[in-house]
Amino acid sequence: MLRGVQSGLNAGAPRPVSTIHLIRHGQASFGAADYDRLSSLGEQQVEHLRDHYARIRQPVDAIYSGTLNRQRSTAEILAKLHGGERRSGGGGGSDSIREHPALNEYDADILLRTHAELSGLPLAALRGPDAKPDPRAFQRRLEQAGRAWIAGELDTLGVEPWRAFRARVAAGLEEIMRSEGRTRHVLVCSSAGTIGAAVGHVLGLDDEGALKLSWTLFNASITRIRYDDARRNLEVFNAVPHLEAQPDPRPLVTFR
Repeated sequence: MLRGVQSGLNAGAPRPVSTIHLIRHGQASFGAADYDRLSSLGEQQVEHLRDHYARIRQPVDAIYSGTLNRQRSTAEILAKLHGGERRSGGGGGSDSIREHPALNEYDADILLRTHAELSGLPLAALRGPDAKPDPRAFQRRLEQAGRAWIAGELDTLGVEPWRAFRARVAAGLEEIMRSEGRTRHVLVCSSAGTIGAAVGHVLGLDDEGALKLSWTLFNASITRIRYDDARRNLEVFNAVPHLEAQPDPRPLVTFR
């Protein structure tokens, strides 16, 4: 976990700041026919986060999510802090969830299929002897595909170019900051690749650095950015205090 990493100037009088909490969705349904749904463990992870925020009396002025089901479901659980419900493009305050497509994850399925076609490495190799997906083999292949992606080797029909992905995430983050203004506490429910790109934007990381960050993010983790008109500061990265506080956190802290 990183704390207090800052971009921008340090000098000058204190300014009114806002805080964005970038929340990675809870565990999705890896290996199932429909990945884009929270697993029962994923729901528990987000419920622990919701309860943690309630205990510390975390102010929430607005909640955003991407349009993917796992992101929306995460936001809906957190919205129960204030009895909220999802409204696409909803109004201000914590009683609505504002969907923003810039927060959507890249399409890993298309990325992996395209990489398999170009590299000649079969997707069948990502399954174990029991025909179930092998998480370690999947991660290794995803990293290979990711490096090819940022190098521009997968810029074909159906694959969102890395530069376009990174630009839309940065633009979406800046748009949320502008629209929310000062002294706000904003929850943004998204995915690992998106959060990695957002942090990369704040810190000015190169492409590989931003992509590598995304591979370290826990499910239902908190990454916190403080910002004002001139500065964006990374305050907390990949924190899971709500899971670590449980009697046995080991099964709760997951990457996939």
